[in-house]
Amino acid sequence: MPDLPSRTDLFNVFADEVLTRARARSTGQQVTASEIFTPGSDINLIGAGGSAMGEEVVRQLGRSTKALTLSGSVGDEVDRWVFDHYGEKVPRKLAAAARVTVTLARPTGAFGGFTYGSGSRVTTPSGVQFDLQADAVFSGAAVGPVSVLARAVNAGTAGNVGANTITRFVTQPADPTTTITNVQPAAGGDTTETDAAYKARAQAYLLSLAKGTLPALEFGAKTVPGIRQASAIEELDNLGVLTGRTYLFIADANGQANNALVAEVNTALREYRAGGLPVITVGGTPVFQTITYHLSFETGVDTILAFDQVRQSTVARVNQLAPQAALRRSMLFEIARSVAGVIVPADGVTVPAGDVVPPAGSGQVIRTSADLVTNA
Repeated sequence: MPDLPSRTDLFNVFADEVLTRARARSTGQQVTASEIFTPGSDINLIGAGGSAMGEEVVRQLGRSTKALTLSGSVGDEVDRWVFDHYGEKVPRKLAAAARVTVTLARPTGAFGGFTYGSGSRVTTPSGVQFDLQADAVFSGAAVGPVSVLARAVNAGTAGNVGANTITRFVTQPADPTTTITNVQPAAGGDTTETDAAYKARAQAYLLSLAKGTLPALEFGAKTVPGIRQASAIEELDNLGVLTGRTYLFIADANGQANNALVAEVNTALREYRAGGLPVITVGGTPVFQTITYHLSFETGVDTILAFDQVRQSTVARVNQLAPQAALRRSMLFEIARSVAGVIVPADGVTVPAGDVVPPAGSGQVIRTSADLVTNA
């Protein structure tokens, strides 16, 4: 830390103290500055050892002091800080498994009734497996469809598979003609909450205490495992007057959500929404945006490395946009200008040609990827 003494500072304190005390001694018996600062001399070794130990004590003191603040804490320190201030109200969200509704059906009921039990395992062709959370019951000659909730076996974003990808059985059904699919994508799979995300959510906790406010609704949605983004917007009529309805747009790490995730959020909102006022939860729909820059570079700059930094920053910033949030060209210009050696002309962003604004109430979440960010 810049406001704490360095090892050199501590050695100089040692040297000043020795020289001050040495003046009390007779001439010829005094320790000189030359002796103190001569590498390897006895007095130099003593001072070096003491200043090294002092530096370690100062480092530990600085580290402990930083851990007392939310901004300075890291890792388990963040958890301790939040617990000390808010108790068990705001725990760190652990890795979450994706959830999705799967639909089973069969062409005929000739086999007769059977139950595909809770805990049965199904999978995608790529091997992402899900466990059924309830029994899928075919009564008599019923052919379905029968819909039940399924949860990914492993936590993480890999479980956020696309629609119509869960098509195979690990646990074979009694009726071999049975088929399975997922009409919606799986959603809500996530990694353990990062320090930065946890700190931001902890800071939002106080705003949520009033309940019924837009920040409270957003905070309440984010208490659900797998929800990374939430954006609450009050509905206005064509005269700009509040209708009394609020739309809450939610999204997971992939910028999407499904009915299962919406249901979990609606349950969580009972603790945050105002009684009698409807909150309409809408799952996010990711819309991938092509971004084309028209950049030049200063002489001597590694153009490949410089643009790669622009590309990485662009993907990171765009993929943090909340549901319904607009992609502003001004943000793209700002990103490009932040990279050293990049020259951004007036036409430095050619695609999109203007700000990209999701249609009202659509739940669209603007996203991009590295292959969609180019320099022409």
